[in-house]
Amino acid sequence: MRNLLILVGCFIIYATGYTQILSDVDEVTLFHDGLSAIRKNGQWAFINKEGEKTINFRNDLVATVDEHFIDENGISSVNYPLFQDGRCLIKKLIDGTYYYGYINHKGEVIIEPQYLNATNFINGYAIVIKIAKNVMGNNLMLGKNVVNYKLEEYIIDISGKTIKYLENARNDRASRNKTKSPPSFCSKFIAPHLIAVMSPDKKWNIYEF
Repeated sequence: MRNLLILVGCFIIYATGYTQILSDVDEVTLFHDGLSAIRKNGQWAFINKEGEKTINFRNDLVATVDEHFIDENGISSVNYPLFQDGRCLIKKLIDGTYYYGYINHKGEVIIEPQYLNATNFINGYAIVIKIAKNVMGNNLMLGKNVVNYKLEEYIIDISGKTIKYLENARNDRASRNKTKSPPSFCSKFIAPHLIAVMSPDKKWNIYEF
């Protein structure tokens, strides 16, 4: 009888000590900003360190390369959504083009998708690319304005406020009416309040902000 009680007690400890919280998850990532991204059936969600799902599965989360997992060839094998400074990138398809914005830890949209590309936040700041429409003149024959479009880069804070315009505008030759890869950045953070900006002649300028 004593051996039976011991066996039953061990079974209870085993059964109650290991509780399955989630099942059939395709991918589980490391924690960033207190949350871990999990993937299932092509969609991503977030869990906290208690295993509770804080943001449900959705298809607008942006999988970004995590710079902490770059190998000696400069290639990252990790690609998933992550939170930094309380913000995670999302994207929204508008008129055939993806625009990027940010959500908070609750999954609420804090900065509406409006950028052609955007980085994760670092030390409270991110780099974004916007499209600027410039009217060059008027075509009297067609009765239409002659316009061109330029890509412009800015630094924003976690509220979406523009902190600095980066003086590296360039012509946007891509069509605005079809899905395409986002434009590449011509600037990068090199210290908490220093940014390197590539000029049109491929030279680098360094600014403090």
